[in-house]
Amino acid sequence: MPKTLAQTSPRIKETYKRAQEAMQKNNGPYAIELLGSILAMEPELDELRKELRTFQIDSLKSKKANPFSSIKGLGKTMAVKGSMKKDPAKALVEAEELMKIDPLNPAFLDLYYDAAKAAGNLNAATITYEAVLKVDRKNADLLEKLGKVYLEMNQPHEARGIFERLGELRPNDQKVIKWIKDTAAMDSMTQGGWEEKGDFRSKLKNEDEASELEQAGRSQQNDNDMDRLIAKQRERLEAEPDNLNLYRPLADSMLKAGQYSEALEILERADDKANHADPMIQRAISDTMVRIYDHNIKVLTEEGDAEGAEEQRKEKEAFMLEDIAAKVKRYPNDLGFKFDYGQLLYARGDLDQAISQFQQAQRNPQRRIEALYLMGSCFKAKGQYDIASTQLQKAAEELPTMDDTKMAIIYELGEVLEAQGELDQAMVNYKSIYAVDIGYKNVAAKIEAGYARKKNQTDA
Repeated sequence: MPKTLAQTSPRIKETYKRAQEAMQKNNGPYAIELLGSILAMEPELDELRKELRTFQIDSLKSKKANPFSSIKGLGKTMAVKGSMKKDPAKALVEAEELMKIDPLNPAFLDLYYDAAKAAGNLNAATITYEAVLKVDRKNADLLEKLGKVYLEMNQPHEARGIFERLGELRPNDQKVIKWIKDTAAMDSMTQGGWEEKGDFRSKLKNEDEASELEQAGRSQQNDNDMDRLIAKQRERLEAEPDNLNLYRPLADSMLKAGQYSEALEILERADDKANHADPMIQRAISDTMVRIYDHNIKVLTEEGDAEGAEEQRKEKEAFMLEDIAAKVKRYPNDLGFKFDYGQLLYARGDLDQAISQFQQAQRNPQRRIEALYLMGSCFKAKGQYDIASTQLQKAAEELPTMDDTKMAIIYELGEVLEAQGELDQAMVNYKSIYAVDIGYKNVAAKIEAGYARKKNQTDA
């Protein structure tokens, strides 16, 4: 149940007071840190979470997702995923760290929802989605996700309002029209007390089967319930083996229950039924394979079999590379796949092939800056500093604000210029970072060395 600040300890009230003082002094990072520490102790403080999320978004200099933030948050992303099953409460706390990096990043928002669901605190997800939608009002994908979360929470009135907003953006989308109609019926039933006669969802005969099973899967929390759910899903699939909507919810339930090989078998059956032409099913198969490898690595490591764990890591890397290469070949117009392929190639040191993928991926507006940055890094690694400089300058010019992303690019550009012997121009880049963040990497030492070099030249 949500709590109020008045119901908390004096220590938390004092911390909140210091956070407010920090806000008044425009010390945003410190205020965010204090509010986050309170939520770690009292995750049910919904009003405080709303205040934090609004403050985080208002503090952004650009009200658009930073495409480079996914790289910066990679370590924290892995931490959230790692905690999801063994310590859901910790996963939600770690997901808050992603919100500090970029509360508008779509991948971070999806992972935040997963963590909130695992922790049994879907209010946290709705608060976050609502805050983002205040600045990104026409984000149809996020409206759809929020409407579904409200349905998951059995709040049809709220879901109806969200789907009606979505209908303004997608007026001819039959799926949205159906959601509006269904939630209006649910809302009427709830207002009329019909829910007391049973599950009001069951009264809607035309409820989408896949959605119904997915929502049911999310509501089950213990092993016995999950076993019963899987049995029910298997029974329905056996009755309708040609219904592709029934495969993925069953596989999702199996994955939650730790039945990895069984989930993979179900997805492969679905892939056969779809004549290997459904990219969503194929993506689910790939994700499941990676989860199987991760599970095996974890078990082998815990058993002390370092050699076996290392072998699984190598197999995982080989699989991921082969898998994304196949996707790029099958879906040549998907620039996101090309970017992912380029990242794996870069990590393996296959620089020419990585550059080829990044050159194409830069046409994707969401990936352009990352692609230019990594392309520049590839040319730098090849010793082709003039070309690297060109790519990095392009990336820097497209970022108006000296944020963490631009500092990373400018720093890389400075190192490239140094390698070319253009020391004065390199200093110009380092100084632009130094003026904003004196503690960034070793930029202070580079500035001092530059001044010392100038002094020696003058003395000579």
